[in-house]
Amino acid sequence: MSWFKIRERCPRCGLRLEREEGGFLGAMAIGYGATAVVWLTLLVVWLLIDLPDLHVPALTITSLAVAGVFPLLFWPFTKTIWAGIDHLADRTSPGYASREAADRAGGNGGRREGDAGV
Repeated sequence: MSWFKIRERCPRCGLRLEREEGGFLGAMAIGYGATAVVWLTLLVVWLLIDLPDLHVPALTITSLAVAGVFPLLFWPFTKTIWAGIDHLADRTSPGYASREAADRAGGNGGRREGDAGV
């Protein structure tokens, strides 16, 4: 387990977190949006504090640091948020109940053998 690798399933409810390849485009959009909000907040606060003598090199370096570091720190949360959104959207599809029942067929809440309590 690492910061950039999410579990295949939720250890509590067994929800499949890792979907198909490319299934986390929404997570990337959430990350870009959150990074933009953080950077715009930084920019507005910086301008309010620093004007009229704007220190452009310091603002540029700080902006690049925020744009580079924040998405890395926020990445696991974006994937979890997107998995929740995907789950809520998928619950409305007609075949959801049958897929969930088949997924839990082992009687262990959808978890694979050996995944319980991890």
